[in-house]
Parts: sequence; structure tokens; C-alpha cells
Amino acid sequence: MRTSRWIRRNAAAGLAAALFAAVAGTLATAAVRQTRQDPFRIQVQVEAVNLGVAVSDERGRFVSGLTADDFVVREDGVPQQISFFAAEAAPLTILVLLDASLSMRVSLDYVKEAAATFVDRLWEGDVAMIGEFNDRVRFGGEFTDDRFRLTANIMALDPLGPTALYDASIMALERLHFADGDRKVLLIFTDGDDSRSMGFGSEMSAGDAIEAARLTDAVVYAIGFEGNGARVNKRFLRRLTEETGGQALFPERTGDLIGSFARIEADMHAQYRLAYIPREAERDGEWREIEVSVRGRRDLLARTRNGYYAFPSED
Repeated sequence: MRTSRWIRRNAAAGLAAALFAAVAGTLATAAVRQTRQDPFRIQVQVEAVNLGVAVSDERGRFVSGLTADDFVVREDGVPQQISFFAAEAAPLTILVLLDASLSMRVSLDYVKEAAATFVDRLWEGDVAMIGEFNDRVRFGGEFTDDRFRLTANIMALDPLGPTALYDASIMALERLHFADGDRKVLLIFTDGDDSRSMGFGSEMSAGDAIEAARLTDAVVYAIGFEGNGARVNKRFLRRLTEETGGQALFPERTGDLIGSFARIEADMHAQYRLAYIPREAERDGEWREIEVSVRGRRDLLARTRNGYYAFPSED
């Protein structure tokens, strides 16, 4: 048993190290330096910062028709000049990560229906992959636009065992990193918390997963289903998604699942794309805070990732 856990821990750490060769929203060259004290340190030379920005009104509705002149971008409080802007929808590379732990059995049919409806509504040009997790993580083939194959992977879901939510999140982000595509999305569905506290869940921690989200170019969304007395880790899911400009939803009824998937699908497609070259380009390894707002419109909310690390490149 101890040997098995050692193998799992090192496998997860290896996947995390591979993942962290990417840095959030940058066109960059990177090299990972992994140590026992700081296993997730990234060395990065930043050239430009790419952002996906979702803008909504006070009722949560997407706001269209904005131009580059409508946006204000600040890095560590310093205004930045937008060098690229696009308002049209771009194809997505989506990984749908479904909780396959034992607690899912009660609502399994509803979850399958909602997930299948989600992939059936993919836009032209989108590709997706289905992942499932309990105390292990499995991915269904490669990214594809074959909706029949994606639906078959969903219908094969057979819940069993405890929940390794943190490990699954890191492994899914790693899989997305090596996928093709300019816009990448991770959608996590779970009805519970990680079983780590009971000794049966993840080898990596919640902090490791959140750091992974900060260091990748994927936007993370989550649906935490609270039905059937579930104890969903709202704090973790909110932090994980907010770091990347995504959203976390917490439906309480099985009848709300399809609507939750549809709401997230609309949000992930309705984003403006913009980029800027940092004015303060010193590569000192510090975290750079990013803030995006709509000029003169306090009634509008602009969501994007919280920032990125600007590590120096190794010689």
C-alpha cells in the first residue's frame, strides 16, 4: 500500500512538472526547474500576455459590441497598451472532467444527460475530450469533434471509489497544455470534496492545483452539484476558476444541471481576446497582477485571469 502511494505521488508530481512548462496567457519560451523545496517554479521569458475577457452586465448577461478602445488593462496598476484585439468567437479545445466517485451513483443518469447535451452543442471548430476521476484519472482518447465518440465516453461512466479532485485537476491541465489550440478550457464537474483528508484522495494539495491554474493558459470552469446532501468544496472551486477568469456554479437540483452546462458553454464562447506587451518587462520572477475593466462603465464586470509569473530565463 505504501509503495503504491509513493508511485502515485511521484506520477502526479511528474505530470505537474510537465504541466508547469506553460505560463498563463503568454507567448513565451519556458524551462521548468523542479526542486524538493519549490517543485513548481517556472523560468519564463515573457513577450506578450494574451487574455480572454468575458464582460457581463449586472444581470450576468454577456455584453457584445465592445471595441479595443472600451477596455482598460493594468498590470500591477500600470496601464498597458493593447496590441491585439478580437471580438469574434474562436474555436475551443475543451476537456470535460467528470467526477466518477461512488457518491455520483445517485445522480449518474442526470449527469450523463447534461454532459451529453453539452458536447452535442459544441460549436463548429470546437474539439473536446472526456476525462473521469475517482482516486485515479482516466481520459477518453484524444481531442475530437466526433460527438458520437464523446457521448459514448460519457455513457461509459461507472462511478466507484473515493475522490482525487486535486490530482485530477492538475492532470487535466497538463493534458490541455500539450493539446493544440489557441483557446483552452477545462470544465470540472463534481458532487463532493477531495478525499485527501481521509487518506484516500489526492497526493497533491489544493494549493498545488490552484497554483497549476495560475500557471496555465486554460480557463477553468466548474459545476459543483449540491444535490443529495453533497459537501462540495466551494472555496476550492471558486479559487480555481477565478484565477483563470472562469466561473463556478453550484446547482442544487438535478433538473438544473443541463442549464448549468449551457450557461457555462455560452460564457466560454462569449469572450473578447486581447493581448499586450508589458511596459515593465523586468523578469524578476514576481507575480504580476492583471486587472481589466470597461472604460467608464462601472456597471459592467470584466473577468479574466488574475495574473502571471515573470520569471527570468535560465542560461
